[in-house]
Amino acid sequence: MTELIFPLFGATIVFSVVVPPLTVAARLLLAAAPDRKCCIDRHGSSLRYMLIVGPTIGPVLWLVSAAAHQSEEGAPLAVCIAPYFGVEFCRDVVLFALVLSAVPLAGVGYGISSFRGPNIHKPVSKSSAVVDRVRRVCARHPALAPIARRVCVVDRNFAPVCTSGVLHPVVEIAADVADQLSDEEIEAALLHELEHTRARDPLRLLVARLALSINPLGRILEAEFERYWFAREAICDRRAVQLGADPLSLASGIVAVARTGSARARAEALSGHGMDGIRVRIHLLLDSANRRPAPPRRFASVGFLTLVTPLLIVLPHVSGTGPLDVLHYGVESCASLVGII
Repeated sequence: MTELIFPLFGATIVFSVVVPPLTVAARLLLAAAPDRKCCIDRHGSSLRYMLIVGPTIGPVLWLVSAAAHQSEEGAPLAVCIAPYFGVEFCRDVVLFALVLSAVPLAGVGYGISSFRGPNIHKPVSKSSAVVDRVRRVCARHPALAPIARRVCVVDRNFAPVCTSGVLHPVVEIAADVADQLSDEEIEAALLHELEHTRARDPLRLLVARLALSINPLGRILEAEFERYWFAREAICDRRAVQLGADPLSLASGIVAVARTGSARARAEALSGHGMDGIRVRIHLLLDSANRRPAPPRRFASVGFLTLVTPLLIVLPHVSGTGPLDVLHYGVESCASLVGII
């Protein structure tokens, strides 16, 4: 039982004492950002995303990496108050890493298994006319042709048109919706979803929902996350137009999808964010219809995430594990004072 004192109480302190101040600081930084009416790119930036998920994911990554470093062969046992005779490393540090990572890993497993909701897609027969039609639309566009195999026409789904799959995202379009859309509208919708797959947006969505759900103060960042995700939809609209989608066809497709699939649509779907969000996106598309779109830009799929995550993992091995040592010593000192150890 002694070995469980630091893992259980240490993890509790992380989520109840460390994460909340970081969340408040992130909320203040987001509130101090430029006015909410500023350009869509700022609301959908990787920096804003990191401020939303960082207060939870950052400490967990750093502490788990630091615990792994302390459990390496030859790591000092001086910080351990609990006696571990004949043991070359502090076992409760390993247990602490397991407990600390158990909650996020459980959330990831649940998210992957239930990402599509209760109605898992049922692919339509490859010989179906609607499948042939979607294939022709993909074949005639240079950006869609390479990913044609990742476009799936489904019989039923939790959203009429969406990108699903965390590790290998695919574009799913419901057969009944495809029947009601013109070729130009299907092309525009698929180009919109293509940008979601390129940016790994299902992964971003899963990580953000996980971070907010295990954060005790996650509710104060929910509005910022909704604003960020709406900006992502608007950015995908714009990039679809840059890739050659007709803005009017994309606008009419969004309206058609919202009309036919309002009961199934969710925030990550083509017609998500409700009627107010759709009106704003239609306004932006109509505005872009009057201007010549700029060429598409190359961008990192996960932005700052690819830079910050390895940094958080490597940092304890380079600069030391001071904060973890303080947490470890403090928890076991308090346990010793009350006679538990």
